[in-house]
Amino acid sequence: MAVWGHTRRSASFRGRRVQSRARLRRALRIVVLLSIGAGLLTGVWYGTRMKSVTITTVVVSGSITIDPRAVEQKVQSLLNEKYFFFVPKRFTYTYPRDAITTAIERISHVARATVTRTSRTALSIAIVEYTPSALWCADAENNQTTVSEECLYVSEEGFAFAKAPSLKGTTFLRYVTEGRAPEVGATLMPAERARAIQAFTHTLLLRHTLYISVIKETPDGDVRYQVRGGGVLLIAKDDDMQKVSENLDAILASAEFKHIKAGNFDYIDLRFG
Repeated sequence: MAVWGHTRRSASFRGRRVQSRARLRRALRIVVLLSIGAGLLTGVWYGTRMKSVTITTVVVSGSITIDPRAVEQKVQSLLNEKYFFFVPKRFTYTYPRDAITTAIERISHVARATVTRTSRTALSIAIVEYTPSALWCADAENNQTTVSEECLYVSEEGFAFAKAPSLKGTTFLRYVTEGRAPEVGATLMPAERARAIQAFTHTLLLRHTLYISVIKETPDGDVRYQVRGGGVLLIAKDDDMQKVSENLDAILASAEFKHIKAGNFDYIDLRFG
């Protein structure tokens, strides 16, 4: 019995010693893992904040009407942020190029922006601005005036990109859409149609000295081209502008209507060929 009791105590002691060693090994592994993790975090913290890999310079080019300082400030504001409150977005290898591009292209007048890292500490921002081709103005019929002075700039592609200042006497062609208010960021018309109308109005001026000042579109699809000095051309919205131009050339070349010029006619209806 004494031998059995001694054996049980020895086995119990060895078991406790094995468990103690196992707990010690687990504790050591945890300490090692925590040390490695802390080392990695420390390395990332200091590594992503080294001056040699921190973007500090932003150079903006291509701006015409836009203040380049405003663009730079927007970019610097984005770079001041952090990923997960830890890694600075100024870190040259993870800077948010797509977010910067999107933010710049949201600025009115900016058609396209290209962001390039020119060195480990510098960004180059190349801007292409929209070129205003016409104005999209609110309908002011109720105020006994042809068009309102509340207008938006429209690009050659028919895109309304920014609010225009009061431009009385401007040489910009003005569009009015009855039942549809001008809206920044909206498309006035498809690019192909916008270019066709621009070509048509340019041809009118060169061939017949008829200067179109306002184009007014009605909800039923009729379009009124108002001639500066007096007179209106009535055209269907979906007509082929090349054919309309040819028909008008034929009319004004005839002996009966050769005398027509701005101010001596009421309207010419070109909606029916």
